[in-house]
Amino acid sequence: MQHLIYDSKVLEQSWSDCSIAPIHSVKSKNGIPLLKENSINMFINMPCPLKVSTRECLENFVPSFNQTSKLPFYSPSLYDGQTKDIEGELKNAEHEDEIPEVLLASGLHTVFSKDFKERFIDTRIYVPAVPQSVINKMSRYYQKLVTEKNIGIVAFGFWSIVCDLSMKINVPYPKQWIDLVNPVYKGLISVHGYHGKASIAALLLILKERLGEQAISDLGKNIRNIWHFAEILKRIDTDDPRKTPFNLLPNAASVHLPSRKHAAMLEFEEGPLLAPMMMYVKASKAKVCQPIIDFVFSDKMRKNLHSGDFYLADELDWNKNYCFPDWNYLMKYDYDDICGMVNSILYENIDKDVFND
Repeated sequence: MQHLIYDSKVLEQSWSDCSIAPIHSVKSKNGIPLLKENSINMFINMPCPLKVSTRECLENFVPSFNQTSKLPFYSPSLYDGQTKDIEGELKNAEHEDEIPEVLLASGLHTVFSKDFKERFIDTRIYVPAVPQSVINKMSRYYQKLVTEKNIGIVAFGFWSIVCDLSMKINVPYPKQWIDLVNPVYKGLISVHGYHGKASIAALLLILKERLGEQAISDLGKNIRNIWHFAEILKRIDTDDPRKTPFNLLPNAASVHLPSRKHAAMLEFEEGPLLAPMMMYVKASKAKVCQPIIDFVFSDKMRKNLHSGDFYLADELDWNKNYCFPDWNYLMKYDYDDICGMVNSILYENIDKDVFND
């Protein structure tokens, strides 16, 4: 897929007192335990395009870990445990023994859940599983997020606009993210989403920061489709009447667009939207979990992440521009509440059939 470039720039509580089951007894909907006692537990939530390859990397790693560890390694990701079930249980966790020793998650829904963050991150029960050598390569701002704010940023993916070049359009290409609210793009934008929800909270929050809440309403009026990325990608460069010229997608998906498709990825001078990946380790278990951290930073996992256009923090070009909402704002509130707020504004302004395919 080619790239379009502007201006030559790449651009205790006691359980006997309540009816809730202990988390170790909870299983996901397909029967996979969330945690196992007397094990080193790791929870991994990867973007869909990386789930299978990440499991394969884990399967290769576990035998060597178990040969040297006093406790065996366990992760529901090895058995296709459903991450949404697990995330919900983690948000309800009350005590340290109810959370995995290592947590690796794309997105902020768990780690920036207000109760979870207050119980385990603000108290530093969880600490960033980020080696000092990696922190040293970050920008000064992100170094402080890790070392002072206890934000375990370990890698980044991106979101970009994929243009369907098979379509003839009479509007200029957008050159920055706020351009997408311009009414000239009405009906010309598709965005990734699933289960009746859009997945573009980062963009909505950026628009709110820069232009106010009205910008979210304006974007909603321009959106033609809210579909899973697979539905959007398969319609690019086809005769489908619902396809659109501008498609907001995670790069983890769009990098797999077949080369035969007549499409290009827009690159704004202000940079792509960041999709942070977070990793935490229990401070009390950091030493025994070091081999797991080393595994995440291994060449094999790096290659795996690259296949979804994710890069560990020591690989990012920190001289380039990137877009992301204000971290101080995100740290102050429950992330699900924030997303609910911006999405409610969006949904009030979208056409009724945007989820229909």
